[in-house]
Amino acid sequence: MPTISEDEKKKVTEMFADKMEDEVNILYFSKEEECEYCQDTREILTEVSKLDDRISLEMYDITSDKAEEYNIKMAPATIFVDENGQSSGVRIYGIPSGYEFNTLIETIIDLSLETPDIPDDMIEKIKEIDSEVKIQVFITPSCPYCPRAVRVAHQMAMVNDNIRGDMVEAVEFSELSDRFGVSGVPKTIINDGAAEQVGAVPLKAIVSKVKKAIA
Repeated sequence: MPTISEDEKKKVTEMFADKMEDEVNILYFSKEEECEYCQDTREILTEVSKLDDRISLEMYDITSDKAEEYNIKMAPATIFVDENGQSSGVRIYGIPSGYEFNTLIETIIDLSLETPDIPDDMIEKIKEIDSEVKIQVFITPSCPYCPRAVRVAHQMAMVNDNIRGDMVEAVEFSELSDRFGVSGVPKTIINDGAAEQVGAVPLKAIVSKVKKAIA
């Protein structure tokens, strides 16, 4: 059963105290059967939520009305909502372990800020996107380059309500990985294959691909 070391807890607690501003609300969805990492993910989220009073955590089964409300079809799934229950468009499918533990922490910090820490000119370009966009970033926890690709998708979703940014653990969701021909990670899929990107690239490159995909 995964646990966060005391040294890591101290480090994360200090990061939250130094960088977080507003509250962050996490909804976690699991299922009883055929979910190898549901319990492990629950443990990680529970421990993280206890590190700062501004983090709230609610847990639901994937068969619940709440899962239907947010159109959650896979588990484990972690989503983030505002104080009114409005989805931020940021989702994590799979266990946020290994290098992706940092993704979880950075996502919490970004969501607590009024705007994520990206250049103003890029924020304006992201806000110009007026069509619905789904960005899926396939990762594995052992991939050191994957968090960068995931953060790009998550930050875009934070800036523009038309965008949804999903982290997808490639091994846990192998059928979905096979569907999109994921043989290496990170691999970013835009609008179910309208465009794709292998490897971690700057935010500017993904924004450009998104705009071309919806043009």
